[in-house]
Amino acid sequence: MTIGEKNMLTYGIIGAAKGAFISDVHIRGIEATHKAELVAGCFSRHADKNQEAADYHGVSPERTYSNYKEMAEAEGARPDKIDFVVITTPNAFHYEIAKAFLEQNINVSSDKPVTLTGEEAADLKRLADEKGLKFCVTFTYSGYPVLRHARDLIHNGELGEIKMVTGEYVQGWLAGDTGMPPWRTDPKLVGRMNSLADIGSHAQFTIEYLTGMKLKEVCCVLDNVGGYKTDTNSCVLEKYENGATGTIFATQIAYGNDNEIAIRIYGTKGAIEWENKSAETFKLTKEGYPTMIVSKGNGYSALPQLSSTGRLPAGHHEGLYYAFANIYENFLLDLEGKAHGYYPTIDDGLDIMQWLDSCWESNRAHGWAPYKKA
Repeated sequence: MTIGEKNMLTYGIIGAAKGAFISDVHIRGIEATHKAELVAGCFSRHADKNQEAADYHGVSPERTYSNYKEMAEAEGARPDKIDFVVITTPNAFHYEIAKAFLEQNINVSSDKPVTLTGEEAADLKRLADEKGLKFCVTFTYSGYPVLRHARDLIHNGELGEIKMVTGEYVQGWLAGDTGMPPWRTDPKLVGRMNSLADIGSHAQFTIEYLTGMKLKEVCCVLDNVGGYKTDTNSCVLEKYENGATGTIFATQIAYGNDNEIAIRIYGTKGAIEWENKSAETFKLTKEGYPTMIVSKGNGYSALPQLSSTGRLPAGHHEGLYYAFANIYENFLLDLEGKAHGYYPTIDDGLDIMQWLDSCWESNRAHGWAPYKKA
C-alpha cells in the first residue's frame, strides 16, 4: 500500500520524554492536521522515562525502542514502517539520527538547526535527493498566517526593491545567575554556537523566507556573556547579492524579554514590520499612504492578495502549536503526493547552516566573510 492509499500516515519520534517542550509542540501540531498517527518512538535514553512516554502516547512495546539506531533498522525492515520520523533531540544528534532514517528510506522532519555544520547538512540533502525522500525542517515562523501573507505582498513587488532588512530575537533567560548551566549552553549538545544557532537562525530564515534574497557576505560578533562555553549574545551585519544590507541581533541575556522576535523589511515603495508580541498582525506602510495594520483572516480588496486565513477565524489567536500544524499540513500533503503549499525543507536547513558557518568564520577572522556554500 502506498502512502497515498493509506487512511492516515504514521510516524515515529526521537526525543520526546514526557514534559519535554518542543517535542510536545511537534506532536500537537501534527495532531491538528488529522493526517498522521504516532506509532513508534525512542522517547528517552532513560528506560523508565522512555516507557513512561510510550505509555502516555499509546505506543506499543514492540515499537518502543531503546535507541535511534535500533528504531531506524527495525522500522526500515517492517512492511508497515513509519512514513516519517520527527527528530527533537539536542542539536548534536540531529545529523546522525536523520542519516540513519534516510538510509532506511524513511522521510524526515527535524527541528532546527538541522545539523552542526554546512557539510553535514549538505550530506543529508545529497542522501535525501538520491533516495527521493522528503525532509522538513521546522522553522516555526513560516507557519504563521500573517507572515505568509506578508511574503506574498513582498514577492508581488508591493514594497518595490528591498534595500534593508533587520531581524532581532531577544530573550533574557540566561541573564544573571541561572543556577546550573542548561543543556543549550553545552557545546557537546548544541555545537559551537548557541544564541545565533538557536534563535538567530529563526530571524535569518524568516528574512530569507519573506524576501527570497540571497546572501553575499557577513560580519559577525559572537559574545559570551555570563561565563558559559558558547555565545549568549550575537550580532551580524549582512550584505545581499541585490545590494541590500541587513542586521541580525540575537541575545539570551536581555533582562525583561521572554521571547521577542521582530522582523522589519524596507523597500523602495514601502515597508513591512512584524513582531511576535502581535503575531497575527503586521504593519504595512506604502509610499503616499498612512500605515496600515493587516491582520489574519480578513479579505482586503485593496491588497493584491487576501490575508492568509490559517485555521481559526480572524481575532482568534493560533500561536505556536498551529504554526507547526500549518508547516506539517504541507509536509504531509507532500508525503501523500497531493498539491501542497510551502514548507521549509533540507534546502532551507542547509542554507541556514551555511550562514552559521560563514558567521563563525567571520567572528574568528574579526572581519567580513563570504557566504559559505558547503
